[in-house]
Amino acid sequence: MSSPEHILPAVNRIDSLFKESDLENYYLSVQIGEKSFSYCILDSISNKYIGVGELRLPLTKGPDEQEIILPFESFFAKVVASVPLLRKRFKSSKVIWEGTKYTFVPEHLFEEREQQNILSLNIPLDPKDSVGHDRLADFSIANVHAIPGKAKEILTRTFGVDQVPHLSSVLVASIYQNYREQLIRPKVFLHIREHRFDLVVMDQFKLYYCNTFDFRQPEDLVYFTIFAMEQLGFSQDQAEVVLMGRITRNTQIYTLIFKYLRRVEFAKRNPGYEYSFVFNEIPQHAYYPLLNLNQCGL
Repeated sequence: MSSPEHILPAVNRIDSLFKESDLENYYLSVQIGEKSFSYCILDSISNKYIGVGELRLPLTKGPDEQEIILPFESFFAKVVASVPLLRKRFKSSKVIWEGTKYTFVPEHLFEEREQQNILSLNIPLDPKDSVGHDRLADFSIANVHAIPGKAKEILTRTFGVDQVPHLSSVLVASIYQNYREQLIRPKVFLHIREHRFDLVVMDQFKLYYCNTFDFRQPEDLVYFTIFAMEQLGFSQDQAEVVLMGRITRNTQIYTLIFKYLRRVEFAKRNPGYEYSFVFNEIPQHAYYPLLNLNQCGL
């Protein structure tokens, strides 16, 4: 089966006050992976988010019923064809990469010239991968991560960026900034995506854990979460759980999480920004990394 010419938007909300003639006043934030894409637009004059969008790649299978994964350049071409605005120049553009190749290293053990060797100790790398790092000063750690070299080239050229921070860096940095006063007790953050989720655990103002898991069934997500908590010595009744990403109350995932973890709440939007009326139908806990990227310093 051939892939569609265009990817249809799953979410497309743009304020009527948005004007292409005012792009010099807008910040563009992009979150992208090998088959996922979302973006938002911040008006720097009013400090208000005025647009958000998401594209989902339709599942395409070959004759053997296996999923066909498009080369990144083909996927990105379809993204741009669906959102031509991406080729425009904004006041500022930032891009987050969603890949699974990353590891956290204490600052005192990190040497930039050794970052590829450090990452390859834990994760198999492709010879064409581009390895970089993000420094998380609040925790004195470096996040060493890899992005396919072709993807890095396309993203830096298209958006005019020098750095492409990793999703986990943005999550950790923004969680700490937004929840700092609440981190005197264990807090578990679940950022849920399609068939993948990020698990961040903090306590006593420290980062205890950050990892990314693939899952197919809701039970898998709950199992991995409880297992990680037990390994860290946090009981299911002790830790508070904050949900963000692709999850709502009327889902099996939420029902299971609430059943086994109980102390559950949804993340709130950053009060440091204003939000257009187009966000009224968007859950407050959705697009958390995107809507916090501009304050992270990454």
